[in-house]
Amino acid sequence: MSNLIHPEVYSKILPAKKLVILLHGVGSNGHDVIKLVPYMKNHLQDCHFTAPHGIEPYDMASHGRQWFSLQDRTPYVMKRLLGRNVPPVNDFIKQKQIALNVTNKETIIIGFSQGAMMGIYLTLVQMEPFLCTIGFSGLLVAPSSCINTMTPICLIHGMLDTVVAVDAIEHARQYLFDHNVPCSTHKLEDLAHSIDHRGLNIAVDFIKKSGLTQ
Repeated sequence: MSNLIHPEVYSKILPAKKLVILLHGVGSNGHDVIKLVPYMKNHLQDCHFTAPHGIEPYDMASHGRQWFSLQDRTPYVMKRLLGRNVPPVNDFIKQKQIALNVTNKETIIIGFSQGAMMGIYLTLVQMEPFLCTIGFSGLLVAPSSCINTMTPICLIHGMLDTVVAVDAIEHARQYLFDHNVPCSTHKLEDLAHSIDHRGLNIAVDFIKKSGLTQ
């Protein structure tokens, strides 16, 4: 990961019992996605939130960050780049886990758009499952081998999305079903490539239910 300072919000109940990793979309940064926390923190009072910046400068503009380049969007290229860039993201998560004295079992991954692509890929290659993973408006790029089939995954997508077509959710659901990964999907009417209060409510409920099953 870069040496940039990554924004975070401390849990309302100390010490924190869970870690939430927020992964932003391409061309954005952690400061954007951390703005979601005020809408969730009162419902997740034992969660520490952190929003790392993408590991690379955005290569199609003079500002912003990315998790991997999207200049070539062929599936095999994206899979190769995701596989290459997952280790530094994993290292960042491990560092935060050590600082908070939590493990993957108390860690939640939330990603938007390219962040959802990274979050789902990252989840599927874990040796130890996360508590849960939530992907907003994402696209599944599957790893060569699905190692982790235990982490429940929630996919949320706007039906008016013109950046990542809502059909992507069906492709992801079929893959996860075929690999016996617990999955729930939600298509939201009148929503484009964005996150709204409905999606955040679904995410909070999913996190709470996942915690009850542990």
